[in-house]
Amino acid sequence: MKTSRPRALGAAAVILAVAVPAIAGAQGVRDTRIVSPPAGGAPADGGSDNVTFSQDARRVEMMAYDSGATNLVGGDTNGVRDIFLFRRGAAEGDLNGSLERVSVSSSGAQGNGDSTNPAIDGDQRRRPHCVVFESRATNLDRADRSPDSDIYLRDTRRRRTTLVSPRLTDARNPVVDGECELVTFEARGRIYVRDLVNRKTARLAGGTNPDQQTNGKGVAYERGGQIRHQQFFVKFRSKKKGGPVVVKKGRELLVSAAGSGAPGNGVSSNPSADDNGFYVAFESTATNLCTGVCTGVSEDRNGAVSDVFRRTIDPRRAPTSDRMQMVSYSHAVDAQGDGPSNNPAMTGAGENIVFDSEAANLRESTGIQLADPNGAIRDIYYWNFPRGRKTGNVSRESRSSAERATGQAYNGGSIKPAASNRANYVGFLSVQAGDHGEANGPLIPDAFIRFLGGE
Repeated sequence: MKTSRPRALGAAAVILAVAVPAIAGAQGVRDTRIVSPPAGGAPADGGSDNVTFSQDARRVEMMAYDSGATNLVGGDTNGVRDIFLFRRGAAEGDLNGSLERVSVSSSGAQGNGDSTNPAIDGDQRRRPHCVVFESRATNLDRADRSPDSDIYLRDTRRRRTTLVSPRLTDARNPVVDGECELVTFEARGRIYVRDLVNRKTARLAGGTNPDQQTNGKGVAYERGGQIRHQQFFVKFRSKKKGGPVVVKKGRELLVSAAGSGAPGNGVSSNPSADDNGFYVAFESTATNLCTGVCTGVSEDRNGAVSDVFRRTIDPRRAPTSDRMQMVSYSHAVDAQGDGPSNNPAMTGAGENIVFDSEAANLRESTGIQLADPNGAIRDIYYWNFPRGRKTGNVSRESRSSAERATGQAYNGGSIKPAASNRANYVGFLSVQAGDHGEANGPLIPDAFIRFLGGE
């Protein structure tokens, strides 16, 4: 499971802030504080992007992102983008901690090429320790000396960096499973899985922009303007036949399909998978995905405007029996988003999805019930789908620290959200200025993290 990546705001200075639950009697005002750069430090002097979380249930021990800043850690003199890892404090909501650069070689040499798009392991049993990323550096592992993009893994326990995409060209968009055993990525229009234990790579399908289930048993990806899903497993063979190998399980599934099984009649992209292969979220301009199958939405009302959907891909095992849900839909006022919604990121159980949207009419049923006060400025929304209620609810999470009655509107756009495994943390990029400790002005997008509190 990964964070959304495709959309970019440009150069970003990293300012990570945490919002704690409101104090009783404080009229809904939430406190915020800067945690990276370290408290009291100067704002980052370069752009940052691609916030992601470790997938270790509610603990969320780690965050990672890439940045061109040179003042986040000492000794950063390579003049390229690097991957940074923030180790969070032990208590929930505590964002005190340490920051380190992980796009370095096993000997500690800093990369000589840009490193981007990190992803972190972690599950309910194991503490996270693996960060995968793509890089154009040629000095991170002796196995690679070519300047094209490759996939690397940094083991923070062993302090070892290894090449994950040997003998492949232009490898991108890595995702690691929860146990740091399998890495999925793309290379020249094909989807690959690297078995880290047996050091073997298997080609699964044609496609791009993959997202692997946290359990390492399936992957969702794009091909031909549609979203597809392929299950796989590690098959154990005799040493004579070459030992264990990753193989497909069953046929490829068309995810972006209407209730009749017909392909979506628009472009679908940016898949996000859950932990166990029950759901896939994605964005689409298709207008035929909800007809007769989505709760509360009998037909697509906004035409070929991008919406966010969640498809149930394993109805026999999934906690819910629905086929498709429209995520960018406000059940409270029966309103489909009146502007494009993009970049979904789903939690481990598939019951929570964050996305960004230009819609101005999405509204929650509790809390801030105002429609979006800043109009078509892009905001971050959080979709919650309790199993018992069987209807989704949206809330706007790109909120200022102003009084709740004002609607807490941001003065700049927010995009590319990330969600922790249990949705207690949400991250995103924003050009919001003058709030949450932001000090770089409205022209530099910053990265924020929001603590959503308890269950």
